[in-house]
This record gives sequence, structure tokens and C-alpha cells, in this order.
Amino acid sequence: MRLLKWLQRQTSWSSDTKISFFASLKIRGANLDSAGVSGLTTALLLSKNKANSVTIVAKHMPGDYDIEYASPWAGATFQPMSEEEDSRWERRTWPELSRLASSVPEAGIHFHRTHIYRRNKDFEGDDVPFGPLFSPNSWLRDLFSDYRDLKQEELPQGVDSGFEYTGVCINTSLYLPWLVGQCRAQGVVLKRGVVYHIDDLKTMHHSGKPADVLVNASGLQARDLGGVMDRSLVPIRGQTVLVRNEAGPLYNISGTDDGDAEISYLMMRASGGGTVLGGTYDKVLRSRGRRNR
Repeated sequence: MRLLKWLQRQTSWSSDTKISFFASLKIRGANLDSAGVSGLTTALLLSKNKANSVTIVAKHMPGDYDIEYASPWAGATFQPMSEEEDSRWERRTWPELSRLASSVPEAGIHFHRTHIYRRNKDFEGDDVPFGPLFSPNSWLRDLFSDYRDLKQEELPQGVDSGFEYTGVCINTSLYLPWLVGQCRAQGVVLKRGVVYHIDDLKTMHHSGKPADVLVNASGLQARDLGGVMDRSLVPIRGQTVLVRNEAGPLYNISGTDDGDAEISYLMMRASGGGTVLGGTYDKVLRSRGRRNR
């Protein structure tokens, strides 16, 4: 959220801003750290201001597969999970995703009918993952023009309520390279590198000059990144299966009877990318996560 608030203010920088991202970006020069969806998208938006000179520095790039690099494994879909008071970013994101699905097929995004199912018993505790998504009075009814509450006879066995809308599914194997191409067309420079401390980015701009702005888009790696060390981050171990079969509507359900770490969802990727079957949502300690790699 803090990154998005910051981006909204970056429309009036003076000329010659160098930015570095980790995966790394440089504005007037900015360096940005991370070449996942968040890092690449941030770099792309910043690069549209021609006063900014952007460098992305990343250990992993699109085309790589590594447990540290989440984006290639993602489903991925657009299912807003914020409370309504924090929904302004989702409200601004949806029109752009809809535009890409409608007009930019090479981005690997397609429209997909979506069913959201709620089981009342999943909300008896205090810790309910993605709770706002499954609210019977979800603010999503104001976001999607074809939002519709499902009738009782349309619900699967064991489900108490649900709704449907036309959302999108993203084939990340197409979307990530597309983002790279868009960034390069805007003059963004991508460099492979390992960053151990956020200050390392200052000297990693492609111009050879110090970066004026550093952007940390490293996700979970921010937990161990020197100068950041955000210990509030908790690793989530997820497991999915990708199959060749095509599927009907994308669905997500609020819980299963298989354990607290088990979730159930289905989504079909665009352009023959197969169907993702999920999954798990297992909060793990860092050491435990490493043992189970």
C-alpha cells in the first residue's frame, strides 16, 4: 500500500531522476529490486514519465523457476480481498486488467467467468484468509457490472451462499515476458544481480551514477534484506497442480474439511496455458519452510 501511495505522487518529478528497483528500479535515476509482476509493473508505470531513468536489478528474471521467485508459479487471477475502505487500488486496477484482456491478447490475460463460494462454518474463527472476498455483502457487487448472487439451487453441496462475475485469469508465462517487453520499450534496463542490503542498489543504476530513488519490490525476500529486515512477513507455502485440461468457470471456496492449511480453487490460464488446481495456504516458520523445499 505504501508503494502505491508513493507511486501516485510521482507524476511531477524534476528531470533526470534515476531509479533503482530491488528487484531493482532507478528514478531520476531509480533502481528497483525485483522482476516479478509487482516490480515489473512498478517499473513500467514509472518509466512512462520520461524524466525517470529506471533500472531493474533482480536475482531471478522471467523464464527462471525458483522457490524464491513467486510470479511464474502464480495462477493468476483478480479476486479483490481488501476491506472496502482499502479498495481504491483494486478499483483502479480492474479497468486496466479489463482493457488488457479486451485489447492486448499478447499480454496473456483473458476474461473468465468466476464463482465465489462461501461456507458459513469457515467464518466461525478469527483468522479467516481472504475473508472480505467471501463476504455475503461484498463491495465487489459495485465493481463488476455483471455481479450476480447465485441461487440456492446453483450452489454445490455444502456451500451456503455465493456469487459470480466475469473476472480475468492471467497466464504468467506470457504476462511476465510481455511486461519485460513493455519495460524495455520504455527504456528500462534490466540487470541480473543479488542485493544483500538495500543500500547496495544506490550504485547499481545502469548510468553508473547513484540512484535518487530505491524501490524494494522483493516480496518475501524483504524479510532478510539488510536495511529492511521486515520480520512481520510470514512465508506462505502454497502447492498447486497444473494440468492440460480445459475447465469451466474459475472458482474459489472459503474453506475445505481437509485442514486449516487446505484451500480449493480452479482457474484456466489464457492461450492454452492449462488449468491450475489448488491448493494449500500454509503459514510456516522460515526455518521450517527451508527444510521443506
